Amino acid sequence: MQASVDAWQAWFAGWYSAHWTPEDVSALRQVVRLHDEVERGDFRLHGELRLAMDTWGMTPKGQQDRRWVRPSEQQERVAPPPSSRERRLKAV
Repeated sequence: MQASVDAWQAWFAGWYSAHWTPEDVSALRQVVRLHDEVERGDFRLHGELRLAMDTWGMTPKGQQDRRWVRPSEQQERVAPPPSSRERRLKAV
């Protein structure tokens, strides 16, 4: 569904996605599948979706549980570019 595609793109564009690695993508696909089912009206899965989103730090609660802090604009502007050896995920 388009709503799930939009959610996937928003999640990977979010600051918290910097904590994810390429190995996490298969598990994140499960989160988007849950999102898709809830969007289609299977509200029985809403609690499971919320828990999965918390687990991956997509919600304020999940971020607080992991003690992740949104970088300030100043930190984002002065951050050095990643080296070619660092693995980064990109929204595509």
